[in-house]
Amino acid sequence: MNTNVLVALKNLLESRNNKLLEIYGGSNRANNMGDALEYYIKDLFCNSLDEQDFDKKDRIYSEYLSYSGAKNNPPDFIVKKHIAVEVKKIQGLGFGNIALNSSYPKDYIYSNSKLITEACRTCEDEFGGWDKKDIVYAIGNIDSKQNKLKVLWLLYGNTYCADQQTYLRYKEVIKEGIEEISGVDFSETNELGKIHNVDPLKITELRIRGMWSIKHPMKVFSYLTKDYFKDDNFRAYVLMLKSDFNKIDDKYKEELNKYIDSGLLSMENVEIKNPNNPVKYVDAILYKTSF
Repeated sequence: MNTNVLVALKNLLESRNNKLLEIYGGSNRANNMGDALEYYIKDLFCNSLDEQDFDKKDRIYSEYLSYSGAKNNPPDFIVKKHIAVEVKKIQGLGFGNIALNSSYPKDYIYSNSKLITEACRTCEDEFGGWDKKDIVYAIGNIDSKQNKLKVLWLLYGNTYCADQQTYLRYKEVIKEGIEEISGVDFSETNELGKIHNVDPLKITELRIRGMWSIKHPMKVFSYLTKDYFKDDNFRAYVLMLKSDFNKIDDKYKEELNKYIDSGLLSMENVEIKNPNNPVKYVDAILYKTSF
């Protein structure tokens, strides 16, 4: 079964239900807003919003997804032979920095990354394996008082994040700096590193962990969302490079035309700053909806 970010957008427009606990509140699986948001995003991609039975949901997920995620490793799921998706929940309506923890920002995800699990790395071996995938960030602002999803961004990592070497070089700089300190017993880890034998008894270790964060897309792309204002409406934005948009089958684009014609959805050809060289601009597609 095929799916993509435009299928997710279509399902969002058809459902028009942003009350996450109303959808998932009866389940012991989605017992908090973070879990509920992740299920919601999976259901948007997998055409399973209307399915209430979670065992049946799992069956549907298996038709669309090659990997369903691990608690402490990116990504949250992978669409078969297509994109990876990382879900980020923001409590409240503010647009402050988004915590990424030890996972640096990603323009793409690579199978040789130390941050992913072996199950993720081998999830598509039956299809010949994978080396590099597009990654979509699903970033949702949740109003906990109303138990509603208020703002949702679905944006490709390559519209938002620089090349991975931009981030990885900082790990090397930090590692080299620590190794130059006299008398430090340093070992490399999947995070930044660890210093052993800190005290005279040699019983203490110092774990060095990167805590990444990134600006909210509402701030990064404020020049694209000047019409935004806080009210009771739900708003969603889908952003991708024109080159990625052109790879998606036209039938998925045509399925959105009725929503554009009705005024519920808008599609704009825009230019965004190149994450690797902000003085240059690249062509992109932005979908916007409010209801």
